[in-house]
Formats: sequence, structure tokens, C-alpha cells
Amino acid sequence: MPRRSSSTEHVTAEADGLEPDRLGWDSSPAADDISPTLVVADAPEPDLDDAPPAEPTTPTKGSAHRPSRRHLIVKAAVRVFSKKGFAEASIQEIAEEAGMVPTAVYYHFASKEELFESALGYAMDASSAAAQAARPDDVSGDADSFKDVLSAVWDWTAEHPNSARMLFLQMAGGATPGTRLLTKEYEERHIRRAFDYFPVEETPANKRSAAAQQAARSLRVRTMIATTIAIQPLRIEGGPLSNISVPRLRSATTDVCSKMIEGR
Repeated sequence: MPRRSSSTEHVTAEADGLEPDRLGWDSSPAADDISPTLVVADAPEPDLDDAPPAEPTTPTKGSAHRPSRRHLIVKAAVRVFSKKGFAEASIQEIAEEAGMVPTAVYYHFASKEELFESALGYAMDASSAAAQAARPDDVSGDADSFKDVLSAVWDWTAEHPNSARMLFLQMAGGATPGTRLLTKEYEERHIRRAFDYFPVEETPANKRSAAAQQAARSLRVRTMIATTIAIQPLRIEGGPLSNISVPRLRSATTDVCSKMIEGR
């Protein structure tokens, strides 16, 4: 399956000596880095993930009751929460980011907790969609298709840095009971898919052998998924891996996970 290209694919130099925008988390510009001013009441819904609405010619506050406003609020929340976290962000800031008044936000979301969980769920669904596009559920999994999936997710993090930061940094904190549940469901979703990459090689001789084989297989699957998730927050600005170039991290992660699949 052909892989999608991104700006990170073309970075070949080592980390030392590269410009700051060629390293770490925000390795390329993305539409979700741009903040809106005010929302035109009849503005069309943007197609780009996390993209803010276009700058209006006539400043008009967004209507609170329009269904499309909910999606714009979630996108604005992703941008704000990804930078400030749950505790420091406010509904006022999110409303301003969306070009609305706070009452418009509260029309759609009862609390900051509910909005935070919706923003995190949005980011989770977006990353899962990137993985599923690279290997749909009805396509068999093997080492090569796993590399395609991993590459697609890395491309997604470069193309949508705010959603990626929201996902990989904020889900680890477990700010609310809802986010802890979302995190568990997200991890289990990808663990279930990852079992396809670890086929049962031989029929066990008895139930005890079958149980041991399944336990070993489950451990390998969960370790691989945990590795692919854990690597991302470690490369956020200031993290222990932030000075290592994206291509090196991508290559190393792919190599380690491929060896897990191959049993080496």
C-alpha cells in the first residue's frame, strides 16, 4: 500500500544543527495552528481537520443554536486545551477562540469537563481514522501493513499538531473520569486491531499451552501499542526526546515494533 508523504518524510539530517521548526512536535505548519477572529453566522463548515473558520468580512457573532457551531466549538477547544491543558483553560478563552460568546458554548456543553471530553474524543477519532484509512478493518494485518499504519499516524501528528498534542499529552493526565474512560477505550480499540499483526503460528497441544500462548501474544500486542503511544508525549517541546529528529524517532519506533511482530 503506498504511503502518504508529509514534510517530516523529507527531513534526513541529524537533530544537531537543524532549525527549531524541523524538530520535535510542531515539525510543520498546520491549519489548526491558525486562530479565527469572529465567526460569520452563515459560514460553511471547513473541510480540514481542526481548521478554524475563515476570517469574516463583516464581524458577526456565531449563533448559539446552530448545530454547526458545536463542531466549531470543539475545534476551538482542541486548540486551547492542547496548549493550556484542562486546568488552565477557560470557557471564555475557548469562546473567544471560536469567535463566539461564552453563552453560545454553554448552549452546547454543560461544563468545561464535558467540552474537554468532547475535544479529546475528537482527537482520538481523528487519529484512529488515519490508522484505519491506512489499513481498514477488513484488510489482513502483517508487518508491512503495520508499517503503513504507523507511518500514517506519524503523518497525522505532523499535519495536525494541536489535535495530536491534545491526544497524546492530555489523555495521559486523566483530568476527568470521562477522559480516563475515553483513554481506556482508545487503547483497547487499537489493541484489538493490533492482534491482527500477531497471528497464532501453531495449534497449542492443550488448554494450558493455549492459555500461555494467548498470554504471551497479548503481552506483545499491548507492549507494542503502549510503545507507539508513549513515544509521542516524550517528544513534545522540552521532553526527553524533543532533541531527536522526527525521522530518527519514526525509524526507531517502526524497527522496534516490527521486531515485536516478527518475534525477534
